[in-house]
Amino acid sequence: MDAQVVVNQGAGSVDGAEVEAQRVEIAEAFASAGATCEIAFVAGEQLEAALRTALRARPDVVVVAGGDGTLGTAAAVLADGDVPLGVLPLGTFNHFAKDMGIPLDLGEAAAAIVGGRVEHVDVGEVNGRCFVNNSSLGVYPVMVGLRDDLRERRGWGKVRAVPVAMWRVLRRFPARRLTISADGYRSTLRTPFVFVGNNRYDVGPRGVGQRSSITGGELCVYIARSASRLRLVGLALRAVVQGSDAVRDLDEHAAPEITVEAGSHRLRVAVDGEVTTMRAPLRYRVRAGALAVRVPERTDDVPTGASTADAAGADAEPRD
Repeated sequence: MDAQVVVNQGAGSVDGAEVEAQRVEIAEAFASAGATCEIAFVAGEQLEAALRTALRARPDVVVVAGGDGTLGTAAAVLADGDVPLGVLPLGTFNHFAKDMGIPLDLGEAAAAIVGGRVEHVDVGEVNGRCFVNNSSLGVYPVMVGLRDDLRERRGWGKVRAVPVAMWRVLRRFPARRLTISADGYRSTLRTPFVFVGNNRYDVGPRGVGQRSSITGGELCVYIARSASRLRLVGLALRAVVQGSDAVRDLDEHAAPEITVEAGSHRLRVAVDGEVTTMRAPLRYRVRAGALAVRVPERTDDVPTGASTADAAGADAEPRD
């Protein structure tokens, strides 16, 4: 197998001071799995161009080393093509890799890419931008912006910065009046939180944010109707303890297309954990089976896209 590997130097587990050591580690991992590879380390703004260059080489697989935001860029380049994506999970949380059952160990992930199979999974899209996990409005993108500001000013890691950013965003409590449409559902309300997932996310005692499938051909929108900080915190706690079905202040709807209207206002939108600004309306759609991904061979009857936690019967980790 011939692999073209593109490493995002800004990913959470990539050490910019140890590029050559990491290059050797990646090359040895693929050599041990029986594959040859060419490796390019690039900055985030160079990622799309590097992926298109890798694709033009017509390899057996284009491998992306990075986190979930990196994979959204890769999906935009590789979706609807005939060259599959390989994932080396070198981000901070690696939600997509976990949901696909891809090992987090570098050597095991390389072996899964070389010796695994191709799975076609769904890709989400909002106003033309692809995502593999989810997109959200309201408190989450504001929290991410505060988190990243803390990291830049104080040199903190994500895990340390998140609780402080969450406290600050609850003090601000950003909420906006939106009109949301999804397959016959239409509602206008003031909400602090809208979450659009690439397929259904499970919310309950086992954790927040695990998907049992990424091949259902649908998006799932979750809308918080909480009008105060305390009600929003209570909603989150009830969702974790009792599951989303037991929470009265959380609307849930599934559809292949979802529209979020806010006049012509510009909205802060999180896309796979990265924050951008888009002009309303936001038009979401699912591209069913658009992305070919190399994943480990099945060892049991775990459903397509099932997470490692499902396969092992272990508890899922909470989402960022």
